[in-house]
Amino acid sequence: MDCPEFARVANLGGSTTLVQPTPWLTLALCLLVAGPAFAQPQPLTRQRQDRRVSLPTQPGEPPPEVHVAPGSITVLMLFNAPVERDSLEVDRTRFKWVDLGERTLNLEPAAELGASERLVVKVRFKDRALPAQAVLGLVAHPTEVDGKVEVDRRANTPEALLNALTLKTTELEDLKARCEENGPMGLAFSGWLTGNTYPIIFIEQRPSAETRGLQFQRSMGFRGGHSALVTFHLLNLPGQTPWALGQARLIEAGGGATTILSAQMRPQPLAPGEEGVVVVEATTAPWTQGRAFSVELADTSGQRLLFLNLRTK
Repeated sequence: MDCPEFARVANLGGSTTLVQPTPWLTLALCLLVAGPAFAQPQPLTRQRQDRRVSLPTQPGEPPPEVHVAPGSITVLMLFNAPVERDSLEVDRTRFKWVDLGERTLNLEPAAELGASERLVVKVRFKDRALPAQAVLGLVAHPTEVDGKVEVDRRANTPEALLNALTLKTTELEDLKARCEENGPMGLAFSGWLTGNTYPIIFIEQRPSAETRGLQFQRSMGFRGGHSALVTFHLLNLPGQTPWALGQARLIEAGGGATTILSAQMRPQPLAPGEEGVVVVEATTAPWTQGRAFSVELADTSGQRLLFLNLRTK
């Protein structure tokens, strides 16, 4: 931009003299004239609005979008039922303000979201109606920001109930298939059952002096076609902390450890005063007629261990 010529007028003894401006004055005047050309663009202005959105009732439907922006708090009104406050799933590092009430959720992002960025927020409802949770996609809109969003759950509509029935039917068919595979018929088809598969009762040879609050009840073994099962019924004595199985070891009479394929307990964990069963599957049977084998059962912390010396009855 070309700056106009400026002159300074001085009154010296009644005469007028034209004086050329100094360089610094010329620069200052040029900046004043050019100032508007270097002005920063105005920040993006968004229209605040209130809306109503509906949660999908069919699987695969995209979650509704909510328009958020930094400097503006968006209030989600969750209708139909109170929510579980500890079920909120959201990346809190991306937000300046996150506050979940019984039926409302207040959000304010800490920074502007990218043009193609989407933040997902999830929260479960307390009741058993469907949909069981609210899933929403938080995005940035160039001209709009949501102030209050009423989230319509549409719980127990015919569509939602039909969807629930379809889902439960699928789960039932899957459960039936797994029961056929893992139940008694599955054992017969797998070849695990043989003529030597019959229950073997075990008794304690030398009761352990230190049981860490656990009491041994009874035990049985089964020798199958390609592995062996040993079951242990245990009682977690009243007044103890819950006990959860972490590791199991079976040591044969000769001192060698049997390879463990799987070790599970039901229920897990074992509550104080509750009896449960531990089932251990090993590659070979650790027992030999007339000789004792050892059992080590440890909880997940490794602090409460139970040692057993068992032999066939």
